[in-house]
Amino acid sequence: MLVRVGQEVQEVPRRLAVGGADAQRPPTPDHAWARPPSLSDGVVRLEPLEARFGPELAGVVLDPDIVRFTRLPTRPGEGFVEGWLSRYERGWEDGSRAGFAIVADDGNDDGALLGFMALIRIDWDALEAEVGYLLAPAARGRGLAGRALELLSRWALDALGLVRLEAWIDTENGASLRVAERAGYTREGVRRSTHFKAGRRVDMAIYSLLAGELA
Repeated sequence: MLVRVGQEVQEVPRRLAVGGADAQRPPTPDHAWARPPSLSDGVVRLEPLEARFGPELAGVVLDPDIVRFTRLPTRPGEGFVEGWLSRYERGWEDGSRAGFAIVADDGNDDGALLGFMALIRIDWDALEAEVGYLLAPAARGRGLAGRALELLSRWALDALGLVRLEAWIDTENGASLRVAERAGYTREGVRRSTHFKAGRRVDMAIYSLLAGELA
């Protein structure tokens, strides 16, 4: 399950401004942001991204589907994953993004890395954010991405007070389209022939979830 992960690698502002080093501190209660949370539903757990997840993620980002459907580099260079993780660690400090590792929390493979889930861009003035996620090949087909997306979405809307979440998904990425829909996101339309990476243009489905829409 993959959706627009890694566009922050290019650090090119698009629709949701984050302000880089000058990003506004999140206007939320200290307990909601100052100490990054661990979120769980008893099957999956979201843990704030840290350098310790680097070795496992280094293998995941080479998966052909991740290369195809995300903006992560086609051939990640040496040190890419470390730099990627450090940007998310800084995001917890400046309020620009919130990245999590998806890990197992079902009593069998506790702590096993399953994937990545994040608010990849946060606009605190507009109270909006863009979500992105990917799942390791071995973790697909079990509904885990949907569980993780619901955990992230509830936290973002309820604890952070955001009012709109958005996902941009390649229309050919059927698995990720289904994840967004099962998590309660509404398809708003398609942005046709939008630039993706390395000269590629794709049709992007735009999904959104608003405050109050989760049951």
